[in-house]
Amino acid sequence: MNVNPNVTDPTWQHFRDIIYVGDFERASEMLSEKPALLHMMNSIGETALHFLAVENDLDGVAWLHARGADLDTKNSFGQPVIFEVASLGYKELFTWFRDKGADLRATDNDGNDIVMHLLEYDCNEMAEWVRKHGPNKSLERTRDK
Repeated sequence: MNVNPNVTDPTWQHFRDIIYVGDFERASEMLSEKPALLHMMNSIGETALHFLAVENDLDGVAWLHARGADLDTKNSFGQPVIFEVASLGYKELFTWFRDKGADLRATDNDGNDIVMHLLEYDCNEMAEWVRKHGPNKSLERTRDK
């Protein structure tokens, strides 16, 4: 982890960029030299996986996941990466996360599940899509009654 949470380690940035351009050979070298890169965060609490997911980079996300990156990572604001993926409307990437076992019942720091989060940000179409394609607490509460 970073010593100063307000400063992003330049090595993290380089690692992220190398993955983003698809240079997985160099990224593997960097990771073997510094395994902490897999879990290191930038100044807003994003791992490289989080950043690449926001960029809709399925290849980079899959590469990191295959090396042990946490699909349920949360940023400094307490938002799970799957919330960002859904908010941006990345249905293919969302489906990949779901199929790889991401926690679709996760909540943010305010206790919102993914559907509540999407509705809060006026992502109504995506909220409906998520209701149909992934479990969430709102649906569970409805079924339990």
